[in-house]
Amino acid sequence: MDIARAAALVDERMAQAADEYAIPAIAYGLVLGGELVHAGAVAAEGERPPTRSSAFRIASMTKSFTAATVLALRDRGVLALDDPVGTWLPWAAERLGQPASGPQPTIRHLLTMTAGFPTDDPWGDRQESLPLADFDALVARGLSACRPPGLEFEYANLGYALLGRVIAQATGADYRQVVRDTLLVPLGMERTAYDVDGGTTRASAASPDTRVMTGFHPVAGGLVPEPATASGAFSPMGGLWSTVEDLARWIGFLEAAWSDDPSDTPLSRWSRREMQRPHILARVEESAGSGGAAAHSYGMGLHVSDDTRLGRFVHHSGGYPGFGSHMRWHPDTRWGIVALGNRTYAPLGKACPPILEEIVADEAAQAGRARAVNGLWPRTREAMAVAESLLAFWDDGIVDEWGAMNLDLDQSRAERRAHWQALGHRGPFHRDDDAIEVRSPAHVRWRAEGRSGDVWLEVLLTPESRPRIQTLAAYGERPIP
Repeated sequence: MDIARAAALVDERMAQAADEYAIPAIAYGLVLGGELVHAGAVAAEGERPPTRSSAFRIASMTKSFTAATVLALRDRGVLALDDPVGTWLPWAAERLGQPASGPQPTIRHLLTMTAGFPTDDPWGDRQESLPLADFDALVARGLSACRPPGLEFEYANLGYALLGRVIAQATGADYRQVVRDTLLVPLGMERTAYDVDGGTTRASAASPDTRVMTGFHPVAGGLVPEPATASGAFSPMGGLWSTVEDLARWIGFLEAAWSDDPSDTPLSRWSRREMQRPHILARVEESAGSGGAAAHSYGMGLHVSDDTRLGRFVHHSGGYPGFGSHMRWHPDTRWGIVALGNRTYAPLGKACPPILEEIVADEAAQAGRARAVNGLWPRTREAMAVAESLLAFWDDGIVDEWGAMNLDLDQSRAERRAHWQALGHRGPFHRDDDAIEVRSPAHVRWRAEGRSGDVWLEVLLTPESRPRIQTLAAYGERPIP
């Protein structure tokens, strides 16, 4: 979808969302290739609309910043993801609710929501300003866990509050300052911070002209303003304020990990990819938008959804007293969306997904295939040409050169030769680039269109320093996936 059509679509749908969910104001933006290509806003009648630089509390979208900071410290050798939490928080070592015989939660468990703590919405959302000393005392009194760590996904804000304390202990600095120095300043996110000063300025932001949006909470008589809370022990799970403009930059930074961007950034592309890959499966469900199915997993501070038709989406919502938000991107097409609303738990996580799905629908399959094909080993591309040459004219010398030691053991050379020569009579052949199925950089299946019928070819290479063909297959009809 072109930018103009996408912009018209998001404008229409956000106006509908504001009306349907009674959200006083929404600021939103579309990101393509790491750039904010469209920004808009809707507001209740008589209200001043927000802009791309208006600040909203982003709630749990903060978790991605906490996770990225932990990984940056890991990359510097300050800590290890498999460190037990008690290594850094000794007063918590025996108070995390785990059986004495079981494993102790690690930093990795906290990052991936597998520490075993129960879901703590909405309790955690009201702990924002808890002083650090009170939080440490809460932990020292003992916590309750549902299960041993590492077994299942369960969304727990408490785990990210603990990560904030780990960051502070490991660096000897205030968590908020570590995030700012590690991510916000290097990325130029000048309007993103943990505290606000009054209604028009941000205490720790470089830009003094940021308009801070008032959040609203529904009561029986309508909507009432929700006072802004100060940062505290639970800020690592949901305390940031930010803008559409800054979050578009954040989306672009994370999404660029899947391209060949330079690694001299606040966090290497390998660690950013680590954040955006599935670490624990949360659920599988039918995908209403695409007509297929989707597997929903948790990465590190981010959700990961793999749709059978549209590919992978990376995303996170934020819900807090007074605010609701969502950010989402589709790495294959490089489209992304962010939306910020000022009503308690504004369900922008419902509004944004169908918009992005519609934007990427026409190009998702082709973009995903192109990315996969581009990821093939050069040696695999050579092997594809070898297979096509054997289909046109069988040559034992080429098989001797390219075939791995298992090839003739798995099927005799005479049987393989006869099979390929029989299918070769369907030629001449032409490769169908739209029917290339990539299983891995070393494994590919594709269709060769023949004058008298099609043939499906498959090659799988060995892990040797100079890979050879360990699977060399030709099918008279499309094989079962």
